[in-house]
Amino acid sequence: MPADDPAWGGFLQATLLAMLEAANEGLVVFDVDGRCRMIGRRAGEIFGIEPAANVGKMKQEVLAAFSRACEDPQRFLGMAGGDDTANASPVIEVEVRRPRARTVVCKTFPMVREGRRLGRILIFDDVTRERTAERTARQLQSRIVELTAFDALTGLLNHRRFREDLDREHGRSTRAWDSYAVLRMDVDRMGLINDEFGRAIGDQVLERVATRLKACLRDYDVLARLEADEFGVLLPGADEVAARAVGARVFRNLQVEELKLDDLRRVTLSIGCAVWVPPSGESTEDILRRASRALGDAREEGGGQIHVDPAPTDEPPPLPRF
Repeated sequence: MPADDPAWGGFLQATLLAMLEAANEGLVVFDVDGRCRMIGRRAGEIFGIEPAANVGKMKQEVLAAFSRACEDPQRFLGMAGGDDTANASPVIEVEVRRPRARTVVCKTFPMVREGRRLGRILIFDDVTRERTAERTARQLQSRIVELTAFDALTGLLNHRRFREDLDREHGRSTRAWDSYAVLRMDVDRMGLINDEFGRAIGDQVLERVATRLKACLRDYDVLARLEADEFGVLLPGADEVAARAVGARVFRNLQVEELKLDDLRRVTLSIGCAVWVPPSGESTEDILRRASRALGDAREEGGGQIHVDPAPTDEPPPLPRF
């Protein structure tokens, strides 16, 4: 059948109409003058419009009807109502609120034949189920991490478990009128190590640092990986002298061959420490903030340093007993 045969044109039109009705995606077709020629059943369902009532209208009017179903109408119009001379628009996701909540991927492409533009087609894909599944998976993964007590890379306790142990020690020390210390330490220039040697080497560095830190502590001290390259240590019963002694022991234990990056560079840590001494109205949050500030001071000193923030001295003295 010749391409210019009217019957051929009718066949093509019937084929396109069948595709519009059967497609799982929503399809809308505009001619070169911007007039809507076809709207598929699925597009009407997604945006809650009547296809037949909008066929024959101009592009701006049709798209305005679609946009009214969107949470952000201007974002939708910016994509769907863009330059018709462009080859293709960016793919965007829009949130549709009517007739029911959906997440929809929107794309638009030109229709071209023999170098001549004939119009434009819009494609809408309902990805609500996929996005819901992705969100559920992320939430489940987050919950698993939250409930897990150990860091997957180093085998140390994680941040959540460290906070729980710190809260318990704070309560014990308050009742027993005892002191304790918190050390926050991170690997100096860890970002540069990852950039220069690769993430795999960076992970090896963190594992080896964890091993060396374990060797510096007592059985009842608490060691955790707080985040990224930061480690935390809880020293029950420790004062400023004991905390400095632990810091010195850490520095000595890092002076081993396996923690050299190359002939000139060795892995070092910056250490910030806060000491809690009764009587004190400080909370565990206060102690962690002081340790974090001390860690910042140690970093500013050039790395490989320890800075200790002793217990505040402006607490009122305990009341005398009669």
